[in-house]
Amino acid sequence: MDGRIVTRQSYSAGCNAVSLGSVKSSQKDSIHIDPKDKTELPKTTEFFDSSQCHYLFEPHPQSHFVRPISITVKPKKKKTKTKKMKTSPLYYLLLLQFLSIILPLCCHAYSDLETLLKLKSSLIGPNGSGLADWVDSPRSHCSFSGVTCDADSRVISLNVSLTPLYGVVPPDIGRLDRLVNLTLTADNLTGPLPAELSNLTSMRLLNLSTNNFSGSFPGKIVVGMPDLEGVDIYNNNFSGNLPAEFVNLKKLKTLHLGGNYFSGTIPEAYSQILSLESLGLQGNGLTGKIPASLALLRDLQELWLGYFNNYEGSGIPPEFGALTSLRVLDLAGCNLTGEIPASLGNLKMMHSLFLQMNRLTGFIPPELSGLVSLKSLDLSINDLTGEIPGSFVELTNLTLLNLFGNELYGTIPSFIGELPNLEVLQIWENNFTFELPDNLGRNGKLMILDVTSNHLTGEIPRGLCNGGRLKMLILMENYFIGPIPSQLGECKSLTRVRVTKNFLSGTIPAGFFNLPLLDMLELSDNMFTGELPARISGETITILSVSNNKLTGEIPPAIGNLASLVTLSLDFNHFTGFIPGQIFHLNKLSKFSASSNNITGEIPPSICHCESLSAIDFSQNNLYGEIPLDLTKLPILGVLNLSRNHLSGPIPNEFASMISLNQLDLSYNDFSGRVPTGGQFQAFNSSSFAGNPKLCLSHNQTCPVYQTPKDSFKKQHAASFSTTKVIITVIVVVTVFAVITLTCMRIRGKRLEKSRAWKLTTFQRLDFKAEDVLECLKEENVIGKGGAGIVYRGAMPNGIDVAIKRLVGRGSGRSDHGFSAEIQTLGRIRHRYIVRLLGFVSNKDTNLLLYEYMPNGSLGEMLHGSKGAHLQWETRYRIAVEAAKGLCYLHHDCSPLIIHRDVKSNNILLDLDYEAHVADFGLAKFLQDAGGSECMSSVAGSYGYIAPEYAYTLKVDEKSDVYSFGVVLLELVAGRKPVGEFGDGVDIVRWVKKTISELAHPSDTASVLAVIDQRLNAYPLSSVVNLFKIAMMCVEDESVERPTMREVVHMLTNPPQSAAAPPLLTL
Repeated sequence: MDGRIVTRQSYSAGCNAVSLGSVKSSQKDSIHIDPKDKTELPKTTEFFDSSQCHYLFEPHPQSHFVRPISITVKPKKKKTKTKKMKTSPLYYLLLLQFLSIILPLCCHAYSDLETLLKLKSSLIGPNGSGLADWVDSPRSHCSFSGVTCDADSRVISLNVSLTPLYGVVPPDIGRLDRLVNLTLTADNLTGPLPAELSNLTSMRLLNLSTNNFSGSFPGKIVVGMPDLEGVDIYNNNFSGNLPAEFVNLKKLKTLHLGGNYFSGTIPEAYSQILSLESLGLQGNGLTGKIPASLALLRDLQELWLGYFNNYEGSGIPPEFGALTSLRVLDLAGCNLTGEIPASLGNLKMMHSLFLQMNRLTGFIPPELSGLVSLKSLDLSINDLTGEIPGSFVELTNLTLLNLFGNELYGTIPSFIGELPNLEVLQIWENNFTFELPDNLGRNGKLMILDVTSNHLTGEIPRGLCNGGRLKMLILMENYFIGPIPSQLGECKSLTRVRVTKNFLSGTIPAGFFNLPLLDMLELSDNMFTGELPARISGETITILSVSNNKLTGEIPPAIGNLASLVTLSLDFNHFTGFIPGQIFHLNKLSKFSASSNNITGEIPPSICHCESLSAIDFSQNNLYGEIPLDLTKLPILGVLNLSRNHLSGPIPNEFASMISLNQLDLSYNDFSGRVPTGGQFQAFNSSSFAGNPKLCLSHNQTCPVYQTPKDSFKKQHAASFSTTKVIITVIVVVTVFAVITLTCMRIRGKRLEKSRAWKLTTFQRLDFKAEDVLECLKEENVIGKGGAGIVYRGAMPNGIDVAIKRLVGRGSGRSDHGFSAEIQTLGRIRHRYIVRLLGFVSNKDTNLLLYEYMPNGSLGEMLHGSKGAHLQWETRYRIAVEAAKGLCYLHHDCSPLIIHRDVKSNNILLDLDYEAHVADFGLAKFLQDAGGSECMSSVAGSYGYIAPEYAYTLKVDEKSDVYSFGVVLLELVAGRKPVGEFGDGVDIVRWVKKTISELAHPSDTASVLAVIDQRLNAYPLSSVVNLFKIAMMCVEDESVERPTMREVVHMLTNPPQSAAAPPLLTL
């Protein structure tokens, strides 16, 4: 059709045909009225024809057309002699003009509505359809959320941001041809960009940042947008070379392409976009050199080129000193070398200069004092040397000064304390000497002070918190002396006080223990004296460490008020009195150390209430009494040290069932009786019980009988019958001799019977016998000890090596049919990435599991041992995929499903080709009901891998395994152990989250750069980021937010599509 309204035939006699002429329409379809009751008029329409017929149309209820609802014929009047009135031609002209304006607008409105509804249908929200208020109604699309229309009801702006949507942008979006602003940020959108965006020729702003768009950026879409002023596609998955088409945009002011996977070099042609005011290329995989020609962009105000780019042998172009309009220059973390150009001092308008995490050398140029507008200066983690330039006294606007991680030396100039706006001073890990400026903090604005690991001495300045804004005071590993100023105890803004390893003395300010925001109070390794205050109420404190000082008095019961406390370290002081039972009502307390004091009394039974305890050290005190059985009820206790006290009585047998317990030291006490056997005790050696003369370590050892006072009285009373005893003695001697003879014969018979009682059950054909397995149970064959038992390497007669796991927790003296059935189920498992269970050997007391032997040991040993540097990224990623597939099989393909419950790097074994196999099902339990979680009071996993919900639910499910696997993935990325490397109470998950939360410019790539294993020689950027993002999803605090293992496998094996990025050398 050609867009004409054709003549409608008469609906009744006397009504003439209607001819409205030609009406233009911008739509491809025509506006058509015909006898079939269809027309594209959008609303009720009426008109009269020349015969005075009245036509009335309304929208059809089941289509986008209208239908006639009435045609009325005006009765003809009798002819009179009066002059006949004629309709003026002006009437038809006005009517024609009215319809020519209204009808195209209605059709355009309908087109925009359809396009928006098409966009909505392509996107999915968390609860189904997203954009709930986008409802099909022809007159309402301009009121849709995020939609702005012009006076003609055409869509000119579409801004849908921070909305949890999933899906792709449909090609239909190209029909919004009057669109000026398209902003779709942080919506989780995926897929490539449609080429139809090139139809949006009126565009001025294109903002698609923080999504998951992938593929190459279609540069041709911007060619037809001559008015484009801003392009922001930051933090997506675009790849390939940087688009060159932006050069043709003469009005472009903002170009942000950072946080993607672009590779290659920065195009020299970008220096021709003379209108640019902000250029962001950071966080990609760019190589080559930084073009000096970018200095031609004289209007440039922001230049971001750092983070994950790897400019080979490139320094900072001195020509950048000509960018006199520049406000922000960020070249952090991009492998820059050479010296800092003095010409940068010409940039009088610069307020932020970030050059951290490079390999810059030489002195800090005194010419930088010319940056009179400078507020933030970060030169940290380089190889700079020399002193802080005295000319920096001119930088009176400076708020942040980061110089840490260099080789700077000399004194800290006094003018630093006089900078009127200074808020952050971080100069740790340098070689600064002498004292801190006495005037530091007097400006009333200081918020963060970190001078750790220098050679500073003198007293702590008193005015650090003059303005009441100081948050972090970190002075560790220096030579500070004297007391902590009492004023700091009244600084209510403090969140962290860390002054360990100095020579501070005097009493600890009591106010520290009652500050409303304080999170960490670390005062250990100093010379503090006096007592801890009786009044303690700091509900936000998570770490309290006062170890290795000279503190006296009793441990305050008020410590029990620290509801958030995770770590309590009181060791190596002179504390006396009892351990307050109130402390054990702290349900978040994980580590409690009070060793090397003068504490007395018994261990409070209330210790059982502290269910989050994973480590207890009460060694070298004066504790007495028996070990309370309540202590054995702690579900995740991994370390218990009660050595060098005066504890007595028997060692509780219940320790045998504490599978989480992997370190036990009860040496040098007064314990008596026989050391329990079986269970967890098989994992402890004799040194754990040394120095207890009344304790029997061996079954062959004769134990002294522990006598009560009543037994002693009976023995004395019996002495009066000595004559009778003489007679009886003769009889007894003869009897004993006979009994011994018979007993020896019986023991020998039992040994033979026991040997015959060993039974070998196999799950495939094995060419060896039970006796061959038992021969390998020797100390020299031990290759591992852990919570599940002892592992031996066994060389079988047929030349095959097997791993023999001697399980703890058995030895009931009767057959365990439940265990046998469980092992039978495990024996049927056949999967490439699961360690195969070959069989098991058992008798009434012991169970030995036989696994295929893995010659390269565990992932944990490989990653954290001396061979860790040889485990490069390609191998690490493959191990992650293989282990994930093994766990996925257990969760989704076994019936009933199997929850591992102890996923960790030490339970991922590597064969000769470094192929990963999930191991250690000695702890596995089965859930008959896939929807039910089983309570686990003794099996929760290993320290550092336990999901957070276990602390308050004491339950595990498959999402607990997912959390543990996420920890393993973080180990692969960071090369660090899950615990022990980050300070008290901090595991790898908390460390990673804290590290990325403190990034100045957070993104996925920047996060990886902050935690990456420095031993990696080279790694593909996209692969590392993908694994890191999956790891962070796995370690979400809420279990419902974690993916399933099937989803993990899918994400690992289907990474975002991107062009192959070159390996990136670590910094």
